[in-house]
Amino acid sequence: MGTTAQSQQAQAQAGLNGEPASALRSVMGKYTMLMSKRDVMGEGTSSICRKGRCDETGAAVAIKVYKSQRSVDGKTARRRERSPTMAKFRRQVSVLEDLQKPFENVEGPLWNEQLAHTVPSNLFMRLIDYSKDVDGKPGMDHRDGELYIITEPAQQSLKDYITQRRDEHRPLSNACVQSITKAMVLVAAGLHAKGLVHLDLKPENLMIFDGRLKLIDVDGCFKTGSVVSIHDQSLSFSPVYCAPEWARFLIDGSDEPHIEISPALDIWSIGMTAWELVSLDAVLKPKFQSFGKVASSRRHHGELYFDWLSKVSAFPVTAFPLFDEKFVDLLSSCLLVGEPERRKSLAQSLDHPYLVDEPLMMGKTCSTPLTRSD
Repeated sequence: MGTTAQSQQAQAQAGLNGEPASALRSVMGKYTMLMSKRDVMGEGTSSICRKGRCDETGAAVAIKVYKSQRSVDGKTARRRERSPTMAKFRRQVSVLEDLQKPFENVEGPLWNEQLAHTVPSNLFMRLIDYSKDVDGKPGMDHRDGELYIITEPAQQSLKDYITQRRDEHRPLSNACVQSITKAMVLVAAGLHAKGLVHLDLKPENLMIFDGRLKLIDVDGCFKTGSVVSIHDQSLSFSPVYCAPEWARFLIDGSDEPHIEISPALDIWSIGMTAWELVSLDAVLKPKFQSFGKVASSRRHHGELYFDWLSKVSAFPVTAFPLFDEKFVDLLSSCLLVGEPERRKSLAQSLDHPYLVDEPLMMGKTCSTPLTRSD
């Protein structure tokens, strides 16, 4: 892969900043990706995200690279063109582009007037660039055969923030819990108003960008009302944040299990994430781990846990810590309701007494730079 004059200039500048040339990689002829371990911003089963910068402007960017996409022959290229990874990549590009368009009033339970005064770029990660094939369409970069997504860089994930507070033995104040809960309910309500469901909402997929909580990893999103098969390899989910109806879908004994994608799936996940702001750890992790102690295999472990979760019909709390009663009511009456049809939409939940007066300006109170989303 050739190196442009601009990338050479960026590498020279990097050298001045103490970064060896071996720790740099030119991407798409326009960006420099930092390759040291400390520059990894996140990693999943199908991709890794690293720090980078734009060669022309020097601006910081985040560069997501999908794994194992390099083409070695025509047959391999055709197979990868139809792979679940390629499907997720193209879905991410499409969704990120759509999410930046202004909100349109979608009358009904998925709409709240607060969204009319919200700028989409304050809720969703901003797409800067992506790899393109020889025809200029989203696909494997025609220079090196890799898949890249270039976005604005985040400073910290909500998961990292929660973990830091737990390690420091510093529980979040009610004001802080209230602010972050309001921010993530608004983010997910915005996604639902766009006609999309995330399916893998959790603290790792909510990140702080210059003081704003935004949603990431939208390559697993599906349109509301679409029907998905258990055999769809592009599905992404995390067991301890899954809703009971998702568990029933996973253990469905029929030959071709399917589920209709509903915002209710995300509503449960937001409830579990909000509860984690108080517990400072995934609430159902101990339950999930308990089944691992008696399971005969990894698959058996999942079956035992999902069978238990599939039968949850009420707010799964046996000893909720003393906390704001309005917060507990938000979880028990709106978000963590066993029957999906009885859950309040996130747009409706924005009008709950616990959230209605929250100004989304935490500052020193929360020790994290969350600001207004309008």
